[in-house]
Amino acid sequence: MHRRLDFLSLGFLRRIEIRYRLINSFILVSLVPLLISGLLAYRETSRATQDKVRTYSVQVARQISQNLLLRMEKIEDTSEELALSDKLQRLLGDYYSGHEGASAAARSGVARVLLDTYGALPDVNQKYLLDRRRQVIDPQIFAPLAGSISRVAEDAPDLGGRAWWTLYHAGHGQKSVAMLREIRFTGNNRPAGYLFVGVRPSYFFSIFEGVELGYDSSIFIVDASDGTVVVQGRDGSASTADPALLSSISESLSQRRTSDFIAYTGLDKTRYYAAIAKLPHSSWWVVSTTPSDKLNADTRSVRDKIIAIGLGCFAVSLLLSALIARSISVPLQRLVGAMKEAGSGDTTVRVAQEGGDEIAVLSRKFNEMAGKLQQNKEELEQQVALRTRELERANRKLEALSATDGLTGVANRRRFDEVLVNELRRSVRSGHPLALLMLDVDYFKKYNDRYGHVAGDECLRIVARVLQKSSRRATDLVARYGGEEFSVIIAESDTAHALQQAENICQAIFELKLPHADSPSGYITASIGVAALQADDSTTAEQVVRIADQALYHAKYQGRNRVVLGSDATRNL
Repeated sequence: MHRRLDFLSLGFLRRIEIRYRLINSFILVSLVPLLISGLLAYRETSRATQDKVRTYSVQVARQISQNLLLRMEKIEDTSEELALSDKLQRLLGDYYSGHEGASAAARSGVARVLLDTYGALPDVNQKYLLDRRRQVIDPQIFAPLAGSISRVAEDAPDLGGRAWWTLYHAGHGQKSVAMLREIRFTGNNRPAGYLFVGVRPSYFFSIFEGVELGYDSSIFIVDASDGTVVVQGRDGSASTADPALLSSISESLSQRRTSDFIAYTGLDKTRYYAAIAKLPHSSWWVVSTTPSDKLNADTRSVRDKIIAIGLGCFAVSLLLSALIARSISVPLQRLVGAMKEAGSGDTTVRVAQEGGDEIAVLSRKFNEMAGKLQQNKEELEQQVALRTRELERANRKLEALSATDGLTGVANRRRFDEVLVNELRRSVRSGHPLALLMLDVDYFKKYNDRYGHVAGDECLRIVARVLQKSSRRATDLVARYGGEEFSVIIAESDTAHALQQAENICQAIFELKLPHADSPSGYITASIGVAALQADDSTTAEQVVRIADQALYHAKYQGRNRVVLGSDATRNL
């Protein structure tokens, strides 16, 4: 192998002049990418475009599925609250009482309850209560409408305590997304009837707002049981899905595959890619379809541009290779001639030093090289010393960073564990008590959900600054214990001092008046558990943390925004 390489590089290629080697190399370098790009551009670009569309469309389908589920759950929660209400339970009891007057009053009362519950919801266009026989409890309803609602209830599967959603055609071209829920008496769990709620499709239209995949993609929700398009974007017009799409979804389910991206050929003989996401407890699917020919159109355009650019680069490379070959070969020939003359004993020969390239520098600096070797060595040693000092500073900085929480700037959990162990040992040696505060921001998850994680991070930073400001002694340590939980180690502190400092922290956080709409107080508050004890040889860090943590639990159990002192008996648990 080595002999073959030597033959090519030292034998065959060395027989060719440098300028011709350069010209040939430029041609090969420009032709090879051109050929490869021509052969692979279409396939690779198609794959990249498909992967991009797949990633984005799958994410969009999942997000729409989640948003749809949230909107459906909103209607379900309202219906569940109504089904369990004392007023509706009492009306249903009167309806089945057998007393004609009470039954008639119950029918009227049911209509008022439904109106009171759903009257403020503009997207709910139908609300009816059905009895055990699936007959509408409303004396004023039109018979055809009551019959169609009853048929929906009769076609429903065993609800099993869940809400059931279906597409309901009310006649006159009106279409609703209907929810059916079984109602049971809370006293004996016996069937009491069914709640029917019709929702306008426009209720779900905002889910599709701002969603634009490009490539003539379509997004809609389909019932896989019959192919009916339940909800689609405002630009959609199809009422049923392509049977080929339904077949692909069915095949995916039958083979127990977990793929969320499928390919199929539609009735129009067009190849489609579809991202799918199933809605739990239903036969509905969120589907995003993209025709493959639209993807390939962009791919073909990219391929043609690559080939055109490659041909242009090839033409330019031919010209550049000739110019560059001449600029290298001619000075080298002169330098080789001068070296031959010097080798024959003529040390007065000199090479013309035109230009500023490497060959000119080589001719100019050859005689100076030996004199500057020592200078380069000294400069190298100085650089090594400088880099060593910089590395030491970087190591010290890295060590400090490894003990600091990146978000709040206070000590991290690792630093907290080290300091707590050391302070326990010092407390044993000195005989002075030790205190530990465990602080947790109240209702922080709700704060994050309402205001976003950016606001949540800023809230944690503000709390950390309050803790640092309240811990002014050099021996105190403020650390982020994890999530929204902080800890403060107070060395040489008795119980009264620790409790006072904890109360000051609680008050300082409350006085910040950081708005928190989901907190009973309306502002950000904190709960603090305090562990204050005199350590001995048997005291461990885990015991101290357990005391403070149990106190923190009691503080939250007692209503939050308070300080609770932990019991030393927790050490024995």
